[in-house]
Amino acid sequence: MPVIDVNGQTIYYELLGSGVPAMILHGWMEVGRDHLGLAERLVAEGYSVILPDLAGYGRSVPPKRTYPADFYQRDAAVMGEFLAALLALLGRRDAHIFGFSDGGEVALLLGIERAHLCRSVTAWGAIGAFDQSACDHARRVSLPPTWVSPETVAKHPEQDVISWVQAWVEAFCEMVAQGGDLSLSRADQITAPLLLMLGERDALNPVAAGRRFVEKAAERRGVLRQFRVFPEVGHAIHEQAPEAFYSAIFDFLAKVDSR
Repeated sequence: MPVIDVNGQTIYYELLGSGVPAMILHGWMEVGRDHLGLAERLVAEGYSVILPDLAGYGRSVPPKRTYPADFYQRDAAVMGEFLAALLALLGRRDAHIFGFSDGGEVALLLGIERAHLCRSVTAWGAIGAFDQSACDHARRVSLPPTWVSPETVAKHPEQDVISWVQAWVEAFCEMVAQGGDLSLSRADQITAPLLLMLGERDALNPVAAGRRFVEKAAERRGVLRQFRVFPEVGHAIHEQAPEAFYSAIFDFLAKVDSR
């Protein structure tokens, strides 16, 4: 089982294909293989795909998953160390970074804090900053956690997955209370090409907030920035509009890799 230990945190990963590396960061309650569809498309286009389980999820234990108020920053620090170590093993300098939802927020942070490792950054269902309305929405739709399926629980053996919901909501709302800024104020520090995608009906991630992030990122002149909005689509663009989603990604990658 391929694992890398990062400062006491085990990170499990799969490596598919060969070529320029691309790392996909999954969302909350997911594992890396939940994005096998995108991974297989990337492999078919000649990329080497890194599919990690984020810290504490799936097979990336010990330690088990927790949710302090700075869990996004903690995840970015751990995954940055993981990426640096794996790229060194592969003899590669950088990778395309992809992230969905919580993984998208981590991807945006990596674009700032590990800029030299990022060949490009693609995030969807992420906006870099949240306000009180996001906290209220999270409480309303997530609690009580009756929506958590047995299939989701089975992805994270020997962990109390149901308790994660309350812990995540409390941590998320504490982050909002502290100002809610994850990466927005530093978006102009992303030196790699950036693609940010949102569904028009994503209740947690408003289109206006995504546009604000990309406008802030565009303050770094001469760097490719793209913002795509998918009409009649919610949070999980890759599931609800897969072909349009893949088209946007590969159009973007074609521009990046031709430079």
